[in-house]
Amino acid sequence: MKTLLGTAALALVLATPAMAANSDNEIAAFRQANISLTQAIAQAEKQGKGKAVDVDFDTKGSVGLYQIDIVSGETVTRWDVDASNGKIASADKQTLATWAQQLGAGVEPAELTASSTTLAQAIGIAEAKGGGKAIEADVGHDNDRLTYEIQVLNGTATKTIRVDGASGQVLADKS
Repeated sequence: MKTLLGTAALALVLATPAMAANSDNEIAAFRQANISLTQAIAQAEKQGKGKAVDVDFDTKGSVGLYQIDIVSGETVTRWDVDASNGKIASADKQTLATWAQQLGAGVEPAELTASSTTLAQAIGIAEAKGGGKAIEADVGHDNDRLTYEIQVLNGTATKTIRVDGASGQVLADKS
């Protein structure tokens, strides 16, 4: 499966002892969040007038931030949404071609914006299936179809749940 963002970074965070402390800090900040990932996506999509294609959770200092990539036309904007209050902390634009080239991804823009299931809907499906809160979500390809891979935090365990972009069906549930 080709993944647009985050999977390699997540694997590095989970596999590297020095990074594990940052992961613990991120999880602690995530648990303090006053807004949900789907609320943050709604805010970023409203501001960016486009569709969310990737979400990560990060911290800057002690502030928890949802980093949401929004595609609008030929532009991708990363919106940093403050997890405590839902306000936009910053935004960074680049062309869709540059964004895709940096990732080495081959997903077509039309495919991202035309899927029947939105990223926010896929997150809701994954949260219900995983019994927790989504902390990260990526868009990718599996067998020539658009899929969403969502990391759901439930207590101290993280589950990876893959959702079909066309049907909204759960394709895989890995602990």
